[in-house]
Amino acid sequence: MHGLRNIYRAWGESRRAASGDVKLGVVGEAGAAERIARAIGAGRSGRGAGIVISVDGDGGVTVSGPAVEGERKLSLSGLSGETVRQELVPHVVRAVDEEHLVSLGRSYPAFRRAVCEEVVRKNARQNAVVGALPIPGADMPVMTANQARMVLMIAAAHGEELSLERARELAGVLAAGVGLRTLARQAVKLVPVGGWAAAGTIGYAGTLAMGRAAILYFERGKRELSERERDEIWRRAKREAEEISARLRRR
Repeated sequence: MHGLRNIYRAWGESRRAASGDVKLGVVGEAGAAERIARAIGAGRSGRGAGIVISVDGDGGVTVSGPAVEGERKLSLSGLSGETVRQELVPHVVRAVDEEHLVSLGRSYPAFRRAVCEEVVRKNARQNAVVGALPIPGADMPVMTANQARMVLMIAAAHGEELSLERARELAGVLAAGVGLRTLARQAVKLVPVGGWAAAGTIGYAGTLAMGRAAILYFERGKRELSERERDEIWRRAKREAEEISARLRRR
């Protein structure tokens, strides 16, 4: 029952995040602005835009607006569509207020993957901290809520309706989280770091793996991942956890 309440709470939080709307506008030097707007699917006016991208002819970009945490500047190495997507898109995502992330990914497909990855990273970092708390059992409800919110936000960014039925469907996905937390406790004996620090790194890796699996699942139109794909996702996340453990050991 407690776990279901966590899912419902996460559903409410995710629904609020998905209910907003953000407009993206590109202004500045006509030729450069047109190429950037075309590459990311944005409008060519800053009027009413929550995110305004101002560009000069040399590839200098300023990101500002009501949905942005302060003014951010960037110099693009080029103006090809691929360069814009690789350099500008993640820069914009990191600049946007968290409350506007989901609506940005939902409204502008060019930003969707970067938005989802940012959501995963934020929740993984939170669960790393929670997993490291020296309070037995305190991690489970908070980590479950974080994982539920993460998966629901990824779903919303892909245009999925956030219904209570969708929240209930998460129960099976989140069951894996319990196994990851069990692994975290077992890892205390295996990772040569302080016990709670080890639990934190595995909490980070587990959330990272769950989030990346969810991104791939929704990108494919809700087609299940193969066992080989799940194993590869977990191996990548585990490597990152080991890197975190190594950094902790050097401190």
